[in-house]
Amino acid sequence: MGINEVVQIGSRIKKYRKSKGITQKEAALCAGIPYSTYSNYENNNREPNREQLQKIADALNVPLYELMGFDGSIRVHISPEHIEVESLIKKRASGKEITEEEYKKISDYIKRTNESIPRVQEAVKNLNSTIEELQENIMISDYRKLNNSGKEEARKRVNELTEIPRYTKPDDPPRE
Repeated sequence: MGINEVVQIGSRIKKYRKSKGITQKEAALCAGIPYSTYSNYENNNREPNREQLQKIADALNVPLYELMGFDGSIRVHISPEHIEVESLIKKRASGKEITEEEYKKISDYIKRTNESIPRVQEAVKNLNSTIEELQENIMISDYRKLNNSGKEEARKRVNELTEIPRYTKPDDPPRE
């Protein structure tokens, strides 16, 4: 199962295109991709790669994250196993005895959880990178909405921010 079967990017592309009042051919032309390819994306028959999706987002003047269906929220799923182990730990903490089998469940769960920590750390690192990329895409999308005078003013303001230490990364010296 591809990602498009889950997130239905094509349906969102179609929704945004229609809201702009343009045809598939016009959208494909603006994105610089063949009409047949664009049509296949919009009809969820093919999955656009990141580069193609960015071209479509730019052509429709829509942030990439919106085409991908991200709304900024984070959802957490707590497994039934976690809930069970948590209740066993609370049972033991309250002074009640637990069986060897229950102790083994707790022990095995903790061991598996500890083994997954490096994968979770890598996932968090990737998530942070994705969040930064999404923020940049939002900023670029907002920038593209400006006229030439607004774009010049935005560049000046960003340059000014690079001169203020509290807004710059410690390892990045101010620009000259």
